[in-house]
Parts: sequence; C-alpha cells; structure tokens
Amino acid sequence: MPLAESLYIQQLVELLAVVSASPDEPTAVQNGVERSAQALEAEVAAVVFDGKVAASIGFPPDAVPQEDIVAVGAQQRADLDVPGLGRCPAVSASWAGSRPGQLVLARWGEGFGIEERNLVRGMARVLELTLTMLRTLAAEHSIRESLEEQQRLLTHLFAIQRAISRREELQRILDAVTAAASDLLGDEVGLLWLRDESHPDRARLVSAAGPLVDVDEQVTVGLDQAGTAGEAIRADQVVVRHGVADPDPALSRLGDGPVYASLAAPVHDSGTVTGALLVASCDPSRAYSPADEQTLGAFAENVSLALTDANMVVRIQQAHRDPLTGLASRRLFMEQLARRMADGTGSTLAVLFLDLDRFKEINDTLGHAAGDQLLTATADRIAAQLRSGDVASRFGGDEFAVLLHEVDGPGDASAVAGRIIAATGKPVRVARRLLRVGVSIGIALSDPAVLAPDELVARADLAMYEAKRTGAGGWVVYRPDMSDFAAA
Repeated sequence: MPLAESLYIQQLVELLAVVSASPDEPTAVQNGVERSAQALEAEVAAVVFDGKVAASIGFPPDAVPQEDIVAVGAQQRADLDVPGLGRCPAVSASWAGSRPGQLVLARWGEGFGIEERNLVRGMARVLELTLTMLRTLAAEHSIRESLEEQQRLLTHLFAIQRAISRREELQRILDAVTAAASDLLGDEVGLLWLRDESHPDRARLVSAAGPLVDVDEQVTVGLDQAGTAGEAIRADQVVVRHGVADPDPALSRLGDGPVYASLAAPVHDSGTVTGALLVASCDPSRAYSPADEQTLGAFAENVSLALTDANMVVRIQQAHRDPLTGLASRRLFMEQLARRMADGTGSTLAVLFLDLDRFKEINDTLGHAAGDQLLTATADRIAAQLRSGDVASRFGGDEFAVLLHEVDGPGDASAVAGRIIAATGKPVRVARRLLRVGVSIGIALSDPAVLAPDELVARADLAMYEAKRTGAGGWVVYRPDMSDFAAA
C-alpha cells in the first residue's frame, strides 16, 4: 500500500477513535473538528449543521465568521479570511443522513491537493457515521435514564420476542406485554384494548395489569367510551393525557382512585390499527416524557408483532385446510407430495385417490347440509385409519386423496385401502337417517420413472375409475395398461 494512502487510512481510524469515544454529540463534533485540523495541518476547522456553525477552531469564540464558513460549506466560496493570516484556501465536504452537515477546513499557504480533498471527504463520512451512531445511542439512552432500566426493557422485549418466535399462546404473550409495560413505566394501570371483530366501533379489554386493576368480568365499550385508548385507535397515533383527572369511563370501572395521567399507543394487525396499549397513573404529578412514549411504543410494536404472527398462522392454516372437513387442502397435499418425492430417501410412497359412491344422489335428495355432514363424517373415518406422517386431503366435491409414506409395496397400500373402505362403509346418521355409502379407491405407487407429483396423482385417479367400473366399494392398484386405455 502506498505510504500516503496508509497515512490517510491511519488518520481516518484515529478520527473515528476520537469521535466515537466522545460521551455525546456536541463533544464528538468538537473533537472531530480538532482532529481534522490536526490531520491536515489546518489553521481553521468547523462543522456546519442547518446553516449554522456547530463547532470550530481557529477563530475567537465571539468572532466566528458564520456566514463565510457556511458559504464555504455550501461551496459558494473557496477561501476564508483568517485573522493574522489573511485569505486562506478552504475546502469542504458534505454528508447527508438524518442530520446533514458539512466539514470545513482552511489553512495558510498552498491549497488542498486531490488526495487531501479525498481525505476530507473520508473524514466527513466518518463524522456522519459516528454522529449517527451517537444519536442512535442517545435515543436509546433517553428511553431510560439508567443502564439498569435499559436492561430491564431489553430483558422484557427479548422475552416477549422469544415467546412470539416460539409461537407460545397468544393470551400469555399479550398478558406479558401489558404487565411489562405497566411495570417498566412504573404506572398503576396497564390495559390492552382490541377492536371487536364483529363491531369495529367497539373495543374489548383483552389484558389488564397493575396493582390498582381489578377486573373480574369481560369489559366491552364503544371507542368513544374507551378514553385515551379509544383516541389512539381512532387517530392511529400515540395519545397522551395528563394534568387533570382522566374522565375515561372505562378506567373508572377498573380502579379505586382517579386517574391523572394516561398514555396510549396504537397496535396493529398486518398494518391495520386494531387496538391500543395503555398505561395510566393515579399520581397527580405524573407527566409522560418522549422517552416514555418510545417505551410504550416499543411494547405496542411487540403486541402488533404477536397479533400479526398469530393471525398469519391462522390464515395460513385456513389456506392449507379444507374449511368443511379440516383435512389438508389440495394445495397442501400436492406440496407435501412434492416434498416427499424430492427428499432423496428412496422410500416408496403411495397415493390413494378416493371417490364416494352415491354421494350426488344423497346430496340432491337430502340437500347440501346433509351432504356436508356426510363429507365431514367420511373425512373423520379416513383420517382415523392413517398413521402419523400420512396425509389425508379433500381434493374437492366428494373426492379425497391420501398420501402414505414409507410403504413396502402394493400390499401395504391395499391394506390401508381396505381399512378405509370398511370404516366408511359403516352406516352414518345424516339428516335423521342411517345412510351407507361406498368408496372407490385407486392406488398408485411411486417409482423412479414418476418424477412429477401430478403424474402420480393422475395414475391414482385412473385406478380409481377402474375401481368404479369393476364395482363400487373396492380398490384397484394402477397398472401401465390403464394409461393406454385412457389414451385410447
């Protein structure tokens, strides 16, 4: 590495070390100015924020040429008039980010070379990254005034997020969040309200915590009666009340004393506001700070994560389950079949394709409700004959499919088919009648020549039609000549 480049890297590292070791942003800016001037042997160095000089060296504190330095930072001029030296060449570098700024340097004598200008840009980038880090740390520190309280917050949030990732019971997670928010903020009341799914203009209390909270019954109120929490839900933003007794009628039902301060943050399900997390205090001097709002907002975000995750799981399950029978959907069955066929274990799989006999006649005669009862009873009987790891699916209408894993051959699959036919052939009470239906089953076994799940299912389907032709209430194992017959 060239010597000059090595020196520049060393100077950037030293600048980073000096600035990042500063206790706060103003000190970091001042230290950065001094170190930059030292590295480039400059008589003047300054940092500009929002059109104002935030820190500088080279001028008396009461004689800093603000406008001239700002003009250099905006690259509107290329020199500075330094007392005792006259006009000195100047250079600047800007940065963007959350708080844009400029680093300005000037020195007597010759101007700044290309390599030095690159170094100044590098220093500006180091300042940007380091100051952003310090602002982030300052924001985190403002959440709690002491490291112990910060650790408590992180401990609470970690435990909650771990519970969410493990998909523990939703109510336990919501109770943990409500209790943690009340405890960490030191308030006597913690409440979690969620919108009633059937009546969006109403909210129900789903969790409560705190020494003054006494809830022994289900509480549901209109949003206009939910006080601070209702406002947070309607406005979809943090709402604060303090200084006077809160007239919240819901709070008056939950505690003994008047509430003088309350803070509520909205919670969401998949981005849609669906409730509010609230803390409240009976202390007349209680006033919530921005740090308190951030803390409650962090807990509310965890409620949102828990609700979104839990409801997403339900939606996924619904999408992969037949809503009538609870069996796997056609899509889930094909996904499971594809995964098993591609797992590389070499074990033999069997697909059983089932069709109820006389179902259309029963459905047309007794009605769809009776047909649904018959399908549900049949699904239960099919599932009862399978092993753990086998998959039963409703393909649609009165058609079902079964995936058997690790079978020894046609005999194993035929034995399962026989059990299913025996179980489904027993009388079932539907619409106050005892009905008996048969099932025709086609069986297809996997082999190296069958690469596609669709092909294996198609073979089982052909075998099922062969079973229907030979007589209802039986099973047939697929043979290659069936494909020739279908093609003909």
